[in-house]
Amino acid sequence: MFLDESLKRFDTVYPAAGSGNSAIGLTLDELERYSGSEAWVDVCKDWQGEA
Repeated sequence: MFLDESLKRFDTVYPAAGSGNSAIGLTLDELERYSGSEAWVDVCKDWQGEA
């Protein structure tokens, strides 16, 4: 699992598991810890400056 650098523009992210009521707010540190990700990678195009 890899996390995209474009997520770093947000203070909180809301990963979901298929329905609107299954989302939880996580800080980036929590997302990195709980996801067990290997690294941050930059795969999005033209995201800088957008929020």
